[in-house]
Amino acid sequence: MVDRQHAVQERIPYLEAFAAQPRQLDKAAAFVADRLAAGAFDVWRAPRSVLLAGIGASHAALAAPVHALRARGVVAQRTSCGELPAHRQTRTARLADLYVGVSQSGRSRETVQTLLDVEREARAGVANYADTPLGDVCDAVLSFGDLPDSGVSTIGFTGTVMALGMAVERWTEGAVGAGWSGLGDQIEAVMEEAEPVVDAFAEQVVGVRAVDVVGGGPSVTAAEEGALLLREGVRYPAMGMETRSYLHGPMDSAGDTAHVVLGREREGLLIDQLAERTDKLLFITDRDVSTSAGRVIRLPEVNACRRAVLEIVVLQLLLRSTARLLSADIDESIFRRLDTKIDAVRELSA
Repeated sequence: MVDRQHAVQERIPYLEAFAAQPRQLDKAAAFVADRLAAGAFDVWRAPRSVLLAGIGASHAALAAPVHALRARGVVAQRTSCGELPAHRQTRTARLADLYVGVSQSGRSRETVQTLLDVEREARAGVANYADTPLGDVCDAVLSFGDLPDSGVSTIGFTGTVMALGMAVERWTEGAVGAGWSGLGDQIEAVMEEAEPVVDAFAEQVVGVRAVDVVGGGPSVTAAEEGALLLREGVRYPAMGMETRSYLHGPMDSAGDTAHVVLGREREGLLIDQLAERTDKLLFITDRDVSTSAGRVIRLPEVNACRRAVLEIVVLQLLLRSTARLLSADIDESIFRRLDTKIDAVRELSA
C-alpha cells in the first residue's frame, strides 16, 4: 500500500466558492462523466449489497444516493463510521459486499479506517481530491477534479452528491443520465428565483433560539447539511432530521424557532402543523403542494440526487443571507480539529 504525505489542499472564501459553484459543477460533471464512461469506477462487480461510509458532511451527502440505490432495488445503507467497531485486531461481521468510503477531502480519519477494516478488493472511494490517504487505500477512486473548496464546504459537498448520483446511474442503468450536463444553468435559475424568498426568511431566522431543517426521503441529505451549514457558518443551534422521526416528538419544541421543511405532500402537512406555533417557515418542494407556509420555493422535478443538489444550493443561499445580516464571518475557524483528518495512512497505526 502506498503511504505518503499529501499536498495541502486549496481553500478559498465561502462567498467566492459559492459564486463559482454553478460553473465549477459543470466542469466537475464533465470530468466525472468521462471517467465513468471510461470504466474508471466500475467497481460494481455484481455485489449484493453496498455500504456508503462517511463522516460529518460526507455522511449527510450519502442519504440521497442510498435512497436512489434502494429505489433501484439495491441493498444499500450508510454509516457515519464512528459507530462501527474498529476490528483490525478482531474481525467483526462484514456489513456489505462493497464498501464505498466518501470523504470530500479524502483525509477523514474514520472513513479511511473503515475501509482498512475490510479487504482491499471490497473498497472504493469518492472524493474531490484523488491524491489523498483515501486514494492510497483504494484501487478505485472517483474524484471530481481537485476543485478548490471553502472551509464550510460548497463545491466539495454538491460535487460529492453529484458524483455519487452519476455513479448510481452508471451502476444501475449502465450510463450516466443527460440531466447532469445542464446542472450549472439549472442551479443559476433556482438561485435567481429563490434569492428574494431566502433573504426575507433569513430576516426571520435572525434572533430565534434554534433552527430545525427537516426533509423526507432523499431530502434528508439537504436537511442534515442545511443544519450543519448554519452551525458551522453562523454558529446557530440547528438540527437536521428526517420527517418521520421529527413527527415523533422533536417537533414539539416549535415556538421561538425557525423551520426549513423540504419535501412533498407529507411535509406540506407538517408545515401546516408547525404554523400553529410559529410563522417562521420556509417550504422547499418540487410539487404543487397546498400549504400554509408563507414562503415557498418551487424546484424543478428531477431525480433524487439532482434534487438534493438544488436543495443544498438553496440552503447555501440561506447561510449567505443569514451571515450578511449577522455580520458573521463564515470562514472564521472556531475549533482546531485535533484528530479528524490525516495526512498519511500510517497515522492510523497510532
